[in-house]
Amino acid sequence: MQVTLFTNNITFSGNTAKFRKDYSKRIDAGRLTEVNIANIQGLADRFAEEGLDYTKCLELSKQHPFLLVQKPDTMEYNIREAAKRFKKEGLTTEQYLKSALHYPNLFSCSPDTIEKNIRSTVKLFENYGLSAEKYLHCALDNASIFTTKPETIKRKVYTISNKLNISTSDILNAFLKQPTLFGISEKEIIKRYGILKYIEENKFLDKQSVSPSEKELSQSILRKKLTNKKEYLYTYLLRNKISSTLEWGHKIPHDDIIGGTLNFIKENKDKVIRINILDGKYAKDFTKFVKNLSKATVGKNIFRITII
Repeated sequence: MQVTLFTNNITFSGNTAKFRKDYSKRIDAGRLTEVNIANIQGLADRFAEEGLDYTKCLELSKQHPFLLVQKPDTMEYNIREAAKRFKKEGLTTEQYLKSALHYPNLFSCSPDTIEKNIRSTVKLFENYGLSAEKYLHCALDNASIFTTKPETIKRKVYTISNKLNISTSDILNAFLKQPTLFGISEKEIIKRYGILKYIEENKFLDKQSVSPSEKELSQSILRKKLTNKKEYLYTYLLRNKISSTLEWGHKIPHDDIIGGTLNFIKENKDKVIRINILDGKYAKDFTKFVKNLSKATVGKNIFRITII
């Protein structure tokens, strides 16, 4: 990227959105000050042994423009000291730096804030088996955890537990197995759980078997990926419904849910596929999704869905 020196720094006035927007324009235009360049070059120099270079720092500044105005010494301290605070738990500078490369906000976060976020959250859930080691392992998979306040995690876990009538320990264990959940709103997680439950209930309809108890059902659902979006989950349900009408050996494979479902629609565009689904909160929404998916794929709806 070609950089043209620009004499005036943009001063951060407390409006983070405006600051990011203004500096993003400068980066795209290559209009940086000597101070900006010195800051990111200094950051690269301080982590040169870990493989960081100027080009990478410049790319990171597009996500987090504060790198351009912070002193390299401060950014180095934030990374090395935060890792040092959790050395006993096994966190290394290299691991924490890698997290910062995925989530550049960490270069600006003080070690005190990071330590408080981790240790206070662990304290809140230590009676449910949460340890600093386990929580750090999640943070290395989802770096935003390092900057998430304990109160936010507490509200999220307890809200989901209360709304779904599932034990706090079970919800927390689901989060630990799928760290991305820490960054998804409780409302969205509850919705995805509801769709997965609807999918499971429809499986028992297809098999003409009795649904298990709520506890058994919830345990089964929490083992599934709650990180998948609604569109994928509905495609998965459609795949199940289609496969229930097919003979063994011709069912749509689980390892290519989307591709296999779309190929089936294309290959059967001149047929009418009849499927039954359970009535419930997601029935109409799923029916609409299937109609739109079929029309977008072959120009018409090949499915006839009966809600029972």
